Amino acid sequence: MKLPEITKQVLNAPFVKVHWKDINSNSNWVNLKDAKNSKVTICITTGWLIKADKDVHIIVGDVNFEDNGTLGDVGNITTMPSVNVLKVKRIKFEIYI
Repeated sequence: MKLPEITKQVLNAPFVKVHWKDINSNSNWVNLKDAKNSKVTICITTGWLIKADKDVHIIVGDVNFEDNGTLGDVGNITTMPSVNVLKVKRIKFEIYI
């Protein structure tokens, strides 16, 4: 079986590392001082950036292929509000043998 390769022609999306901030929630009873010191969570997501506009950034982490080698489905999809995105960095693929 020949293993498929990810190329720009197949996915037409850059592989990226995205730093972004997410909400944080706590259902416990805490004192007011601690509640006022709550922070957002900083996250890192990697994958193919299939959409980036003023509203959303959408990353897919997994892809599969049809028997003929064409792109099948994408999975592990993360959709984040663009206002939460702190930094986007392209990642180059390196082949390790």
